[in-house]
Amino acid sequence: MISRYDKNHNRISKLEKSKWTSLEKLNGWKHYEVIEIDKKNDKVELFAVCDRGKRVVVKIKHLKDKAIWKRGWDSKSSTRSREYTLMDQLIDGTITRGQAAKQVKQIARRKAEKKFKDIF
Repeated sequence: MISRYDKNHNRISKLEKSKWTSLEKLNGWKHYEVIEIDKKNDKVELFAVCDRGKRVVVKIKHLKDKAIWKRGWDSKSSTRSREYTLMDQLIDGTITRGQAAKQVKQIARRKAEKKFKDIF
């Protein structure tokens, strides 16, 4: 799902030389940089940062989809993190602030329980 922020601020003109992280490996790599923008066909050509010979052509709407791509080079993203973060859900309006607060408390409780179990 594309958030309202991305629709308003991630314009084609700002894609030139931008950096992206694929949430799943493409051609064996996750970190890419934009080489060329094809405005006529709404496609972008990216190259793998570690291997400039590996190139990928992606539709712009797929590039802006947070379930597939993440803006910038994020070393912490993994194939498991396809779910939206709480902040993404709040921005998109899929959950309320109260629901997010409850989830944050649950996550903190689970971490504390795990830490307690690890000590003993």
